[in-house]
Parts: sequence; C-alpha cells; structure tokens
Amino acid sequence: MHPHQDISEYSMFGNVYKAISTKAMGAKEFEIWKSCLGVGARTPRHVHETEEVFVLLKGKIKAVIGDKEVLCTAPATLICPAHIPHELINIGNEATEQFAVLGVDSKICDANEKEMKLPWR
Repeated sequence: MHPHQDISEYSMFGNVYKAISTKAMGAKEFEIWKSCLGVGARTPRHVHETEEVFVLLKGKIKAVIGDKEVLCTAPATLICPAHIPHELINIGNEATEQFAVLGVDSKICDANEKEMKLPWR
C-alpha cells in the first residue's frame, strides 16, 4: 500500500508528475502516473515500447499522435499505440489532470530517439 500523500511530485516542462504505481513500488505489469499539464503546457513528443492509455479527468487537451490530432475534453480516455510518437497539449483555460497507464519499465524515447530517463520511474 502506498498512500498518495507520501509520494513525491516531479516537475518537468511546466507539468507535474507523480508515480502512482511503478516497478520500484512492486508493480509487475503496469505503471500508472498522475500528471497535470499547466495552461498552455505540453509534454515533449515521445514514443513508448508499449501502448499508453490516458484517462483525462479534468481539462481539455489536443493529442498529436503520429500525424493525427485528437481533441479530448474530460472525462475521456485516449489510447496511444506503441511505437507511435505522441504529445499532449493543454488547450484549455485550466490545468489538466490525468492518469497515464503503460507497460512497467518500458523504454521511452524523445523525438530524437534518445531514451528519456524520467526521475519518477
């Protein structure tokens, strides 16, 4: 059991991340992250070895998945396929709140195909 108030938060790119479930916490198959994108903020364009599922709880985002754009208003679920570059952009007037679910310990690379070492993993 991991009380959420005891879990550290990390800030990157104008966004806040909190690891809810990771390999270090005992997860065997899935990682879950809680994140908030500030107004106008975006995630860097990146790609995963596994699909990534976003559960948008609050706000409005534009997701760029490969060469497609998808608008999402909470509550909504967005599924990004494995091996397809994607990014999320907050296009609303409030911070977003979402959970991301992906394969535990899967490799994540930036737009230049360089592996991203994320501090909350």
